Amino acid sequence: MALLAGSGELLEPLAGALRARGWTVHTGREAPEGAERLDLVVDCVEADGHEAQLAALRETLLLAGRTQPLLERAAGDTRAAFVTVTRLDGRLGLSGTAGVERAVPGGVTGLVKTLAIEAPALFCRALDLAPELPAGRCAEVFLAELYDAERALTEVGHAADGTRVTVTPADEVDPSSPGEPGAAAPGADDLLVVTGGARGVTASCVLGLARQHRTSLLLLGRTPLTAEPGWASGVAEDGLRAAAAAELKRSGAKPSPRAVEAMAREVTGVREIRGTLADLRAAGAGAEYLAVDVSDADAVREALAPHRARVTGVVHGAGVLADGLVRDKKAGDVDRVLATKLTGLRNVLGALDGERVRHVVLFSSVAGFFGNRGQSDYAMANEALNRWACALRARAPRTRVTSVNWGAWAGGMVTPALEKMFAERGVTLIPVEEGVRYFVEQFSAERAADTVCVVGPRSPLSAREPAPLPAGGLVLRRDLAATAADPVIADHAVGGVPVLPATAAVGGLLGAVHRAAPGTRVTSVRQFQVHKGVVFDDARPDVLETTVRQVDGAPEYEVSVRDGSGRPRYRALLVAGPALAAARVTGLPQGGGGAPVPYYEDGTLFHGPALRGITGVLDAGRRLVLAARLADPGIARGAWQAPGYSPVLSDLLLQAVLVWARVHRGEAVLPTAVGEVELLAPLPAGEPFRLVVDAVSETASGIRCTVTACTPDGRVLQRMREVEAVPSPGLAAKFAAASRS
Repeated sequence: MALLAGSGELLEPLAGALRARGWTVHTGREAPEGAERLDLVVDCVEADGHEAQLAALRETLLLAGRTQPLLERAAGDTRAAFVTVTRLDGRLGLSGTAGVERAVPGGVTGLVKTLAIEAPALFCRALDLAPELPAGRCAEVFLAELYDAERALTEVGHAADGTRVTVTPADEVDPSSPGEPGAAAPGADDLLVVTGGARGVTASCVLGLARQHRTSLLLLGRTPLTAEPGWASGVAEDGLRAAAAAELKRSGAKPSPRAVEAMAREVTGVREIRGTLADLRAAGAGAEYLAVDVSDADAVREALAPHRARVTGVVHGAGVLADGLVRDKKAGDVDRVLATKLTGLRNVLGALDGERVRHVVLFSSVAGFFGNRGQSDYAMANEALNRWACALRARAPRTRVTSVNWGAWAGGMVTPALEKMFAERGVTLIPVEEGVRYFVEQFSAERAADTVCVVGPRSPLSAREPAPLPAGGLVLRRDLAATAADPVIADHAVGGVPVLPATAAVGGLLGAVHRAAPGTRVTSVRQFQVHKGVVFDDARPDVLETTVRQVDGAPEYEVSVRDGSGRPRYRALLVAGPALAAARVTGLPQGGGGAPVPYYEDGTLFHGPALRGITGVLDAGRRLVLAARLADPGIARGAWQAPGYSPVLSDLLLQAVLVWARVHRGEAVLPTAVGEVELLAPLPAGEPFRLVVDAVSETASGIRCTVTACTPDGRVLQRMREVEAVPSPGLAAKFAAASRS
């Protein structure tokens, strides 16, 4: 049963596409009365106007909360999905072409990513479709994404030109396309409006800016800058609560913990504001504080009117939290979180002369970029800020516009208890001085091209826990058409017939576990067997069905691959866990690339150019040592890859086994099984590494050995143990024919 909510021209086409697939479809924002489960919830998030867009985000979050229990009930025996659909630009709003007026709905990705963390049993995806795509094509794309095997992927766009867009953090801005140079760094003649800037980490940041550039600052905050009450005069911060309680008793009021805390917090806040102003002025910067609620448009306009002609930039650091799980969120809390971030920015920018504004720096958060447990509304607000920044940059390319997605600071909103929790989970906090330095750098020429950036660890503050698999296992289907047409497969042909590399099959098994149990780290593939394999001849299968079963709740997964008729093709046991202990290979030959390799020309190896990565012979003894280096073109656009694993580079390990068999037995062999593949570190694409074949024993049917890939100095990257390889009649002739072609 599916529930479709929202509005827009796509609602009926999507409903029709689902009905054509056999779905029972209901429309509206409430599950049908008496419904005990839902298999799919879709919300088309479309609205015109700022307030309507905020309301749409709020209603999408509340819909997710209401339907989550019904979806989780269905997830025990089938895929249950929560999907949002927007029509921004087909690139998740990150191209900026949707415009500032349509940036806010892009914040829905923050909800989807957070729901994926809080409800790991659900398939969660935010889908953005280009407005130019016809409704029929949108329905096709929607169905394809709904049935996508990649469960860990939470946001996808489809552009007008057919490009499929996803989001991953890059190490740096691409220097080949820096865009416009942006505004010069601010100076003493500039005046920046800073929201939320009189306290906390934002205050620390603008103080660093003032010390560097002497920029004048106009700080906006909600706390009135009142005179300190007599009861607090001369009292240190650690004594304020006791003094507040005594004042309440003196006045005849009950000193409740809430009242005491409120009185002490107000005094502390005013002191912090005054301290910030004093520090800014001591740094040589002009500084003024205005008490105003940035979510009140009239109040903001009135407060900024006297300064409008001088303001040249905005630093938007204001934000509030109302933490709680998606299923527990209240409308009022959501509205308050969204209004502070989004209505606040709209009001401040609307009160200024846009022609004069040359700097816009927004304080966003990795809570939005990655999602964060308990912060779905905050994640939405910050993701909307990211889209807003892209739209502003597109509209005014010479304005410095950056949305900084901060990780957790060592300070700010991180309490000692939270700091301890982050430490236990290995999350590194941003030291205040480091964060301030990065903020100040944002105003330099080197950072002028930044638009959306992540500062701090490139990992979420809260991870998605793997969901238990259905009792019967999860079945994934893979169409083989793209693989059959791939040029790398053409270079893996025996006797002129392309064959799927065994290492690609291993990659498919790894990918299946990654999709079935997102967040799982597989470190070992055991008992890998090739039953029939996949030969791309006239009898090749059109699809493969991969079944992933968890072994008795342990971090182990039985993975089997069959074709459409049920015939076994591959099988293995995949083991997850912490990273394997570092290992080294000793006694490696020293020196350069070794003796020239004849193996691709003399019939030892059958591999074509894309797979020819053995570059030299360092030791041809019983312990064979080869030099290797190979670019990684991928297979079928990476369809057989997995995190940290390349089937193209891993194929070189099995090639080394074939070399050993020819050198020492004078025969051609093919691998049929691998006892264990140990995954310690990724193989380096385009960089040199070594292949070592040892522990060889000769069996009745062929050979069994260990082959290790390591760095030139011996650090183990990947190891295959108990590799079994066997000869077959006519194999040598087929290898020889391949080497001549």
